[in-house]
Amino acid sequence: MVWLGPESKERSAPSVVAEGIAAATPIATPLGWRAASSLVPGSEVLTFDNGPQPVTSARVVALGTGSLSHWPLLVPAWALDNRDELILLPEQKVLIEADIAETLYGDPFALIPSQAMEGWRGIARMRPPEGAAAVLLEFETPQVVYASRGVLLSCPGDPYSDADWQAAQHVNYTLAQARHLIACLMAQEAGATLRTLGQHRTGLVAD
Repeated sequence: MVWLGPESKERSAPSVVAEGIAAATPIATPLGWRAASSLVPGSEVLTFDNGPQPVTSARVVALGTGSLSHWPLLVPAWALDNRDELILLPEQKVLIEADIAETLYGDPFALIPSQAMEGWRGIARMRPPEGAAAVLLEFETPQVVYASRGVLLSCPGDPYSDADWQAAQHVNYTLAQARHLIACLMAQEAGATLRTLGQHRTGLVAD
């Protein structure tokens, strides 16, 4: 999604970008990892569900500072199986796999807006760096791509394409559902940590 400020009504000049991929993010392609900003229409990208797929549109847009709620999130290295620090826009959908997701909603895979992960595993808001940009990648049909080693990011399909896509392939969470899921994961991880500490104290786990 692109939010337009009152000073601009043209989609070609968005004032605040809420969804997209930070320009420097490494994206998996058949030829190796490439920065999102280097992808152009026709570039092939490795997708989670459908193998290599060509990009149909790649627009680079500047990130404005906006209000705190519009700021992207900084994901520490390995928080989401990412090799390096990763910047995610607040409405960018991330595909995660968790047993608790299957318990809650019947599918271990869940597409969640990244803003729902704020506070989890050190993920926090950050002011966009000077000159920061995002890339709005599109494919003929919606796809999930690999970023920064193991992070799975959703990209939209061509809105004018007649091609079918099974949206039910992955459960698309609302922000409220996503926050509930993340809260459950945080509680689950905290419980696991407390159990491990308890075992150390009782001598059940060797130092």
